[in-house]
Amino acid sequence: MIAFAARRFGAALLTAWVASVLAFLLFWTVPNVDPAYKLGGGRQGTDRTRQQATDQYGLDDSLPVQYVRLMKGILGGTVTCFYGCGNLRTAFFEGLPVTFWLVAGSAAIAIGLGVALALVCVRHRGRLLDRVITNAAVVAYSVPSLVLAGVLWAFLAYKWRIFPSEGYVGLTENPIQWFWHMLLPWIAAALPFAGAYVQIVRANLLDGVNEDWVRAARAKGLSEKSLLRRHVLRNCLIPPVNIWGLDFSHAFGGFVLYVEVIFGLPGIGSLTAQTLKAYDLPPIVGLAVWLALVVVIVSALIDLLVAWLDPRIRSRRVTV
Repeated sequence: MIAFAARRFGAALLTAWVASVLAFLLFWTVPNVDPAYKLGGGRQGTDRTRQQATDQYGLDDSLPVQYVRLMKGILGGTVTCFYGCGNLRTAFFEGLPVTFWLVAGSAAIAIGLGVALALVCVRHRGRLLDRVITNAAVVAYSVPSLVLAGVLWAFLAYKWRIFPSEGYVGLTENPIQWFWHMLLPWIAAALPFAGAYVQIVRANLLDGVNEDWVRAARAKGLSEKSLLRRHVLRNCLIPPVNIWGLDFSHAFGGFVLYVEVIFGLPGIGSLTAQTLKAYDLPPIVGLAVWLALVVVIVSALIDLLVAWLDPRIRSRRVTV
């Protein structure tokens, strides 16, 4: 297991480095955009400010030299936002807990709800309840988180005032208010994924209950409920856990942005939206690097969880 973990984290660091290079090339060398023009104040800049930006970021140097200098600034904490967020590394780690709780809470709801409903479907397979839950899961998965978040905020937060419309309260400050501020964003982010997990886990459970060893255990008198929960479910959790690893990457790079913006949460999504709107080049590259580090580390941890669930995976060679 230790050797597998070492290989997996080594691959994760290599992936993070590749992501940093791609982010640098994508934003720093984008066609028709002169970094000196953007870093020098844009339309409000002058030849003097553009020259200052050229000297500060070494824009006359080769791209590898510019890349190394920028990465040192990002990881060393010297990159700042010119449009209000201050030091980028400080702002990132201040917003990280908000985004982490949003992703973790929505994942817990999505997986917990998906697994529970899938178990109900399998226990009532072929009956009316199974069909109702399956169709509801398809509808939930078909609704984008952006649309769902907008509708929930408009009615439950803004119009009816049941939930807070914006803001965030820290967990250590007031746990009850923290939970109340996060509940609606959790639901908005979790329901579409829960719909997908219901279908995935249900299909795997249906395959599992038809295995020969399951039939043998059932013939020996083991109850259906105990058989599903204690024996079949663990093997069926591997595909949804793997898929959640992909959903986690999508979460940090996708839906948290508009969920946080809609509900006014001061997380990484809101910070990303602010920097993208201003097209502040160094913070944009910096956010891409920090997000890549978080995503690859958590993805490696998820792979370790999958390896714990299925020991056969530990002996497989890790590829990037």
